[in-house]
Amino acid sequence: MANNSKEPAGEREQISPDVAMGRLINCFETANREINKALKQEVPERELKARVKLFVGDAFKKCDVDVKNPSKEGLRAAMDLCRVNTEKMLGPKADTIIRKHYKEMSEIIEKLPS
Repeated sequence: MANNSKEPAGEREQISPDVAMGRLINCFETANREINKALKQEVPERELKARVKLFVGDAFKKCDVDVKNPSKEGLRAAMDLCRVNTEKMLGPKADTIIRKHYKEMSEIIEKLPS
């Protein structure tokens, strides 16, 4: 997902908030699959998607972020809250997975217009 081009930040691909939300939800779902696998937990896909929707929705609500039209700053705040909450729930056993997906999500958010 990294943009390895030498373009200045202002000339990189920009995406809309709804595209960013879709990509972020996919990242959260993938992270949850990886965490469940690491914990040797089998969670049906439908349940995983419902958990992610609830978890992410709760973070957006607590950060007062409009899910339908989030700002760049709002997405950062909600993503940070999700990271903190996941770290509290799972502790160090999920650190590597959290860091990997947090980086990917940050890259998605950076593609939003300021």
